[in-house]
Amino acid sequence: MKSKVRILYIIGSLRLGGAEKQVAELALGLDKSQYEVDICCLNEAGPLVEDIRQNGVKVAVFDVSLLYGKFNPLSYIHALRHIFGIRRYIKERKPDIIHGYLFTAYIVGAICGRWAGVPVIIASRRSLGYFKDDKPWRQKLENYVNKKTDYILVNSKAVWEDVLRRERNCEGKIRLIYNGVDLKKYRPDGAVPEMRREWGLGGSDIVVGSVANLIHYKGHLEILEAAAMLKSDFPNLRFVFAGRDGGMEGAILEKISALGLEDKIILTGSRVDVENIMPAFDILLLASHEEGFSNVLLEGMACARPIVATNVGGNAESVVDGETGLIIPPRDPTAIAAALRKLLTDGALREQFGRAGRSRVEQYFSRERLIQNMDEFYREIIQRFHLPEV
Repeated sequence: MKSKVRILYIIGSLRLGGAEKQVAELALGLDKSQYEVDICCLNEAGPLVEDIRQNGVKVAVFDVSLLYGKFNPLSYIHALRHIFGIRRYIKERKPDIIHGYLFTAYIVGAICGRWAGVPVIIASRRSLGYFKDDKPWRQKLENYVNKKTDYILVNSKAVWEDVLRRERNCEGKIRLIYNGVDLKKYRPDGAVPEMRREWGLGGSDIVVGSVANLIHYKGHLEILEAAAMLKSDFPNLRFVFAGRDGGMEGAILEKISALGLEDKIILTGSRVDVENIMPAFDILLLASHEEGFSNVLLEGMACARPIVATNVGGNAESVVDGETGLIIPPRDPTAIAAALRKLLTDGALREQFGRAGRSRVEQYFSRERLIQNMDEFYREIIQRFHLPEV
């Protein structure tokens, strides 16, 4: 009987983010007769944990945090204690592959994994490296850890180019696998009436939706400026912001008040039912200043929604300008308003873009395609490192 290949995913948490959803998709989607999957969360569990555990995947949660503040030595003792705990956990689970998602996770995964004698270390880059610009020590640490890493997995050509531009010790290690979404979950015929009633909207209202946590680089303030440009011409236009507060909610509320948009903007907070929210939008808008490769855009296209997205990261790799949506410059409220105006005045074009988007996701970005590509990637690793054959 052939042995299963043991994979340990390491990630900060299983909250509702793009990387977290992809880990969940893989943990639940990989063939359980071929792979034995565990997940290690460095900081906290999150709302995705329950479903994962119910499907038989073990999830361990640690607390690698600066609990007492970054200037308190006790914080580092606390974090190191949990890092030693992760190393013990790795030695107990004996994975063949450690696959880390996001910066802290792939740093900890590579160091603890090599320390524990794990044969293969993979690091997934999910975003552009702007977060290292003002902290050069992060890039130096990443360059060092790249020596201990066998593969660097990226989710867009833009991220691949960013890795080559910024990092050292990564030549020949990079592989590209695009994200995927569950087409049975994200459908054009979701809970439209229920959502609109929840938001207090009528059948004649036109809804532009943004699914993005309220953080500075997601472009919410530019969306508000665009909304102010459009409100007199489209009195039934409403904007829905779905996402948890990441430090920008106060500034957003101030801007709403200053622009007189109180009756135009709905803030839903964090939502676990994005598959119900998306079909209630007439247009999906992503105004980010930076992205790696957005799951939200795939989810919107899967729900047959026309897209307006900024030309950053891998956005133009998923959304085809003029075919499934409109690609616009970042940080440009006028461009946002112009793109929205084009779609708001042409219902047939919205439907055309929506149908084309659904077809594109079915062809290139499905959950099945993701799992197939990951399985082929892992099989390449199995052959190269002489792991148990699946």
